[in-house]
Amino acid sequence: MKYMAVVFGLISAGLSMQAVAATQAPEKMSCKEFVALDDAVKPKVVYWAEGLNKNGKPVDSVVDVDETDKLVPVLVSECKESPEQPLMKKVKEHAAKNAAPKAASAVPGNASVKPVKMSCKEFVALDDMVKPKVVYWAEGFSKKGKPVDSVVDVDETDRLVPVLVTECKETPKLTFWQRIKKHF
Repeated sequence: MKYMAVVFGLISAGLSMQAVAATQAPEKMSCKEFVALDDAVKPKVVYWAEGLNKNGKPVDSVVDVDETDKLVPVLVSECKESPEQPLMKKVKEHAAKNAAPKAASAVPGNASVKPVKMSCKEFVALDDMVKPKVVYWAEGFSKKGKPVDSVVDVDETDRLVPVLVTECKETPKLTFWQRIKKHF
């Protein structure tokens, strides 16, 4: 009987942890909440926040994967120092520091891309590690002008990546943005 209680407790804990990671509201998230996220979820939230941070910016915004990947541990460190700060404030502070425009490369798999202008063919050619990051960024970007209670559904967005790859393979001349915006 003890064994069953332990197994049930572990299963319940696992399910509740998954539920916590499934949906996040980065716009309302404190640094303390960000630090408490699973390490696999933190980069997804940061990419989403980076996309949202482009709110009102020109459509040729660039996702700099290398810079954003480096930003995740910096945000974790800074958020540990000031846990009550809003996460978006930290993201905006770093965006202001790195405001110099960067050119996106057409080289497949390159770490700087323009999701709003790239073709489906270019999206499919990206490295498989970059594709989900671009999708999270694009989802955040699509929320510009929407209510502050916008959320990112990690599980749903993770499932969207292979769907977009398949759709883009079928319609390589469409823009990635035309493809992805129908999912939001």
